[in-house]
Amino acid sequence: MSIQPITATGADPDETVPLEQTDPATLPKGHPVDAQAGRDGISPRGQLTQLLNFFEDSYPEIFRSLTTDEAAESPDGVTADLKDRTERMWARVPDLITHCSLLVLGAGLDHAMPTSAFLKTGPSAEPVTPAGVQGTVLTPSEPTGAVAVSLHGGPGWFGDAEAHDQLWLPLFAALAEKSGVTVVDLVYPLPAYGEDASPERTQAAVAAAFREVRGWDRPDQRTGLITFGSGFGLARDVVEEADFLLAMTPRISPELIAAPPELSQVRTLVSVASEDSRGTPAEQVQDFFTGSAPGHEFRAYLSEHILGVPDVWRRRISDDAAWLARW
Repeated sequence: MSIQPITATGADPDETVPLEQTDPATLPKGHPVDAQAGRDGISPRGQLTQLLNFFEDSYPEIFRSLTTDEAAESPDGVTADLKDRTERMWARVPDLITHCSLLVLGAGLDHAMPTSAFLKTGPSAEPVTPAGVQGTVLTPSEPTGAVAVSLHGGPGWFGDAEAHDQLWLPLFAALAEKSGVTVVDLVYPLPAYGEDASPERTQAAVAAAFREVRGWDRPDQRTGLITFGSGFGLARDVVEEADFLLAMTPRISPELIAAPPELSQVRTLVSVASEDSRGTPAEQVQDFFTGSAPGHEFRAYLSEHILGVPDVWRRRISDDAAWLARW
């Protein structure tokens, strides 16, 4: 089954548009006309390819971390040094995507990531500890009354330190502000790193926190989940209790395949990267949710796991937020 990736404008990923000549009357005196006018521009897929190639050439260590689970290849497993290095590398990614895009796609374009572009008016952020789990309440400037618990990505052994503060928290804050949904972002105990770490311990902590958040406001409070990557599996004990679910780039583990949740009563949007080489492939994700969540909406955006052209990232977060605003 072929999945058509969504681009920033909705154009075909391989479509090229001839570049238009700027009216010389609008340019400073003596400014040369554009020698590229009339030639084909770069297609959306070509833009992604250029971004990925430049990122890999310029930041090979970070690129490898973004596209490979290094813990799986480490003879020593997850060490404190590996975790610290990974946290620092992933924390830099939003700014590096903007920087690389400026250099290879054109300085005259808008290359702001949603983690900065959508946070000019809010949300407010306050610390909270539902059921003893550290978290942050992200209250948008125009709340709708709906609440969602957000669970960051990372394959179980990182994502709760620098990467959380610079990547995951701003991403969920952008969704909160654009959608009007109040987001309770959890820094859950990692299931594969730290003392007494286990998936069962993390799932229990997430479930307790979700149920406490659900009872905060009023009996008819709409409470959902926003998950990225492995965060989806960590919500396994309560995902069927959610009123709505935004599953971003969900990692579909063998355990989920063996015992999939029943999501027919949960309004579900699945939002993935079409060219994902690190997480679960888009086709496999679609097949999983077709079986477990009949009636779900599925969207694949032209990008590679975390790496994508900024305007595609803005389109993705805008679309996801518009869907959240419906509930």
